[in-house]
Amino acid sequence: MNVNNAKELKQAIQNKENEILIKDKKLITQLKALNYILKLGPFAVAGLITAIPLVSTTGPLGFAAVSAIAPTTAISASAIVALIVAIGGTIAISLLTDWEIVELPMGIKLKRKSKAS
Repeated sequence: MNVNNAKELKQAIQNKENEILIKDKKLITQLKALNYILKLGPFAVAGLITAIPLVSTTGPLGFAAVSAIAPTTAISASAIVALIVAIGGTIAISLLTDWEIVELPMGIKLKRKSKAS
């Protein structure tokens, strides 16, 4: 399924799609930032999952928590916070735990992880 904005991404995940192709530049930037956290390892992912409720409820405090996890650039932290706000905390957590993020020349592809992995 192809998606062009955060609303369509949220709907595709809720509809239990197995593969989603994102072509929207803003979403691509946000998902690349999220993919960076995934590459940092399980402690970074756990830290981000812990910070997601702060983003949803406090905003600035949540941004500070995400910035501590993704200290490379403010752009990465703000992209992650924007994604969490746009699609919601529960779906953002599912992106970290249930999906593989594959960077492609024409966008980003999300592939649902199989239950066996």
